Amino acid sequence: MQPRRFNQRATGALVAIAVAMTALSGCKQRTQVQEPVSMDQVKADLLTVSQARVYFGHHSVGRNMLQGVQELADKVGVPLRIEEVAVGGVVPEGPGLFHGMVGENLDPDGKIADFARVLGAAGETRYDIATFKFCYVDLDEGSKERSPDDLFERYANNMSAIETAHPGVKIMHSTMPLMAEPPGKKTRLKRLLGMSISTDAANVDRNAFNRLARERYDGSGLLDVARFEATRPDGSVAEFSAGGQEIEMLALEYTSDGGHLNPLGRERVASAFLHRIAEALRAGTPMDAAPPPP
Repeated sequence: MQPRRFNQRATGALVAIAVAMTALSGCKQRTQVQEPVSMDQVKADLLTVSQARVYFGHHSVGRNMLQGVQELADKVGVPLRIEEVAVGGVVPEGPGLFHGMVGENLDPDGKIADFARVLGAAGETRYDIATFKFCYVDLDEGSKERSPDDLFERYANNMSAIETAHPGVKIMHSTMPLMAEPPGKKTRLKRLLGMSISTDAANVDRNAFNRLARERYDGSGLLDVARFEATRPDGSVAEFSAGGQEIEMLALEYTSDGGHLNPLGRERVASAFLHRIAEALRAGTPMDAAPPPP
């Protein structure tokens, strides 16, 4: 029995050490990739956006972002018209941040098609700037597309056609949102032991899509939702290693269910979202000026 007690104690000690080491490794820092936006800057960005016509196509994470935009507008005292419009519906007049559900989750091609419908016939300029984003489930189990390379190729080809059809509209491209890993000691221990987590495979695919988006569009003011989500308040990055690459994931600080944004996440992502749109509006240059992919 004595050896058994020793093994139990040794195992317990090893687990405690593993958890401690993982906690330390989780605090690693690298160069800050997404600077936080000050409230003064948020106010300036809101003033810019409030004078323009902006369209944002989305699903649930996008609705979180818009809630964050409204909360920021209330916080800094800048009125902003945020109005939902239906695909194929009446196009509202005047400035505002217009938005709506495009397509269905798990059908990314349907979202691209709906976004094209929102912008109208070739030559129409309904908005000053327009963007839409996929949802994290669009590269997940059950999606009609499981290949990030194939999805990005179709996305890029369709968006090029949309940009050609609407030269008066600045088209902003977006990365795909991420999911967080399950919280707790079990996850930290698995990371230390090099084991995968249930959310890893889909996040690897999302990161593959996002790398392609950054390579092609980063020079033209990419709306990098994934980077906003992955960068913690202290500047460190929520990520894990897979296949020799660092894979970003949604920071646990920004979510309560692993996929949607909590109040801190809403403020963080909404402020960055506003800043990117305001930068594009102030620049007044076409968003399709990014170099072609290598």
